[in-house]
Amino acid sequence: MAAHCGGMHRSYPVLVLLAQLAACVNNSGNTSVTCAPLSATLPTPPAAWSGSVFIIVMENKNRGEILGNPRAPYINQLASQGALATGYHDPFVHPSEPNYLWMVAGQNFGVLDDGDPGSHHLATTSHLADQLDGAGISWKSYQDGMGEPCGVKSHGRYAAKHNPFVYFDDVTGWDGQAFHPELRCNAHVVDYSQLDIDLAQHTLPRYVFITPSLDNDMHDGSIADGDAWLAREVPKLVASDAFQSGALFLLWDEGSGHPTGDEPPFMVISPHAKPGYVSTVDYDTSSFLKTVQNMLGLEPLPCSAVGDTVSSMTDLFTVPLTAAP
Repeated sequence: MAAHCGGMHRSYPVLVLLAQLAACVNNSGNTSVTCAPLSATLPTPPAAWSGSVFIIVMENKNRGEILGNPRAPYINQLASQGALATGYHDPFVHPSEPNYLWMVAGQNFGVLDDGDPGSHHLATTSHLADQLDGAGISWKSYQDGMGEPCGVKSHGRYAAKHNPFVYFDDVTGWDGQAFHPELRCNAHVVDYSQLDIDLAQHTLPRYVFITPSLDNDMHDGSIADGDAWLAREVPKLVASDAFQSGALFLLWDEGSGHPTGDEPPFMVISPHAKPGYVSTVDYDTSSFLKTVQNMLGLEPLPCSAVGDTVSSMTDLFTVPLTAAP
């Protein structure tokens, strides 16, 4: 019996269902590379990219479920206004957590489950947060439903697995026995309610990572729920001064598993994005990370298993992603 990832029947025996699920999982991208130390090179951002890089990550949908869907009118409006990457795919690791780690480190460190940070202590000091702090670039992770800062335990509608920065020991202050979030994490990993405060005070950081709650990111809520949340929240970002020379990336962490499993939507909205452009270039999560690093003037992370072969998503934009030599 062929596996069908999107429509397994409840009446099938449990062993058959487990076999089908195993057939649907693609972890061919799994990697665990020892990161080299970060370079001390100063950032060289391109002149056109002096604003903020906003990132909003939604959950578990393929392009065919979102693009053209009448239940997602706002998302489709954004897609028509910005640049769409139809050749984009996730890094072939599942479930969610390894995909989020890849977005900020270029690999998944061998993690292939959704355990909280207490189960996965990543000791590397070569990840995007370290790059940003080393370069003096401000950053925050805004987490919908988290409440107290630096949520290392999932609760309610907040899922730590969707908050990659709390897995790095040097961010959470893990000393081998306990977390010490007051040292660094509390200042950078905050509840989503802080975003309105930072917008009002014009203190948005250069790097903004946003995770909606499980109800708002389409994980547990519907496509319509996610679309409505974006319709409420995205206009605030686009109206900010920080957006005028920046970019908003709207992406899904991974595909839904049917009809194919690794084709999540990916779009960028920016004054420098090609309006209405549709790219068919083969890009993945490493390409996305390198594009963000280019905008901020950072070097590629020394954690990637594929290194210098990663391509930036240059064709989505009307201006260069790197500074002139």
